Amino acid sequence: MDFNLPADAEEMRVATRDAVDALLKLEPRYHETGEVPEQVESTLREMGFYGMAIPEAYGGMPVDHLTSVAVQLELARLPPQFWPFVRSAIGPGVHIIVDHGNEALKKKWLPEIASGRSRNCIAITEPHAGSDAARMLTSARREGDHYVLNGTKTFISNANHAHLITVLASTDRAAGKHGISAFLLDTTTPGFEVARTMPTMGWMDDSLCEITFTDCRIPVENLLGEEGRGLSYAMSGLNEGRLNVGCQALGPAQIALDETIEHARTRVTFGQALAEHQAIQHMIADMAMDLHAARMVLFEAVWRATRGEDARMKASMVKVICTEAACRIADKALQIFGGSGYCRGTIVERVYRDLRVLRIYEGASEIHRNMIARQLLA
Repeated sequence: MDFNLPADAEEMRVATRDAVDALLKLEPRYHETGEVPEQVESTLREMGFYGMAIPEAYGGMPVDHLTSVAVQLELARLPPQFWPFVRSAIGPGVHIIVDHGNEALKKKWLPEIASGRSRNCIAITEPHAGSDAARMLTSARREGDHYVLNGTKTFISNANHAHLITVLASTDRAAGKHGISAFLLDTTTPGFEVARTMPTMGWMDDSLCEITFTDCRIPVENLLGEEGRGLSYAMSGLNEGRLNVGCQALGPAQIALDETIEHARTRVTFGQALAEHQAIQHMIADMAMDLHAARMVLFEAVWRATRGEDARMKASMVKVICTEAACRIADKALQIFGGSGYCRGTIVERVYRDLRVLRIYEGASEIHRNMIARQLLA
């Protein structure tokens, strides 16, 4: 296993890092106004980040797994509010369109997503079907040249900003998980509604939503792939999504470590810098070891996926190890900062809040431990 990035991947990583460093200077303005500065979106579009998962034939700028991870580790140092639609554009919803959409759908929507003009999301979770997706109640009934969609989805990121949604719905309730299909919904379709937004403790924006479908008529051409295969398509995309979550965890963890090191060097207590206290030194050493170990797990999983190996168990390990390590790092950072780190508006406070959800979404840590154990004991 080569621990050096290929030249083109390293070039893109460095360019991304430079762009992120410039955009981070805009974070205070965001906290003052509550509005993401226009420079953020224009930079993300100009650098082609929206097209990283989309083929060139449809206007994308596709990159391999390793380059994608290297770039995301840099992007994830940004506040999550700065790049939510990039995360959607490289997530499982788009992968399902690329892999299973018909040519007409691809030509219509993929160039729009790749340019950043149209925004997408994926809708799986329901009020009574979270990790147990096979219990979903949203239904799609075939009527002539359409499917009629009815149901409710919850905890759907970016739904109130989306132009299209990859929706999973049951087309055969008796078949359980083998009766779930995937559809592409244009959000201008009559009967679609964002029922409410859901305020959260972190990621302080309005992007988490509950959505409803009331007799939404979807053309049969908007079925993605085959009937009954939707959940398997989603699970395949979620494996890569879990690697993405690993990046989303370790980017903020790196910021927390960097901020802590700088604080320890400059903060004076009892006549000496914090960095001179052995207890602080040990905490910082633990943070650095957690971060390095988690990065190695992430890159090994990506390396194996690039070689075509079955990376399902490794992806689950990445999800658990990276998110839990990042939370430990943020907790130590907050402890070292003390009262100032607990105050709203500091980077460490923001990172601490924002990281917590990563142990829940894209499969809670406990669910992934179950999946890992099942594969080991099979």
